Amino acid sequence: MKEEEALYKAALERLNTYIRCHAMRASVVREMVLAQACLLKQPFTAVQLEEACRSEHISVGSVYNALDLFVTAEIVKVYDRGYGQTVTEYELTTTASRSHMQIICRKCGRRASFSDKAIMRLIMERKYTNFKAQNCTLVVYGECKICRRLAVKKN
Repeated sequence: MKEEEALYKAALERLNTYIRCHAMRASVVREMVLAQACLLKQPFTAVQLEEACRSEHISVGSVYNALDLFVTAEIVKVYDRGYGQTVTEYELTTTASRSHMQIICRKCGRRASFSDKAIMRLIMERKYTNFKAQNCTLVVYGECKICRRLAVKKN
């Protein structure tokens, strides 16, 4: 439970900073949605978050509005599953580095996060016209070892 609490505190701090910087009003409902998002297994779908918020009697519209705000405030990142599914997944990004790298199997949807300092260095040192990179998301789609083995067995 301590991990969820630490995750919630970091996410709430980022939300409050964003709200102050953009002259928005604070909302208890948004905080409740954020708390539920922190309790969910990562990554999660909007439907899973909506179901988690039902016990708090939070409307579907409020959940989706809060989720949109969380994406804009970079509290959560959006991931397309990328293997023929149309469901979008969300993941909290309250780590110190907001850059994220993962591999996703297009056949079965298995995913794994990874870190590659050489790739990060290359991206961050790259010179962009009138632009300074701060973080990035890299998703590599392919076929996992298990799906490759199953394909070989079928042939």
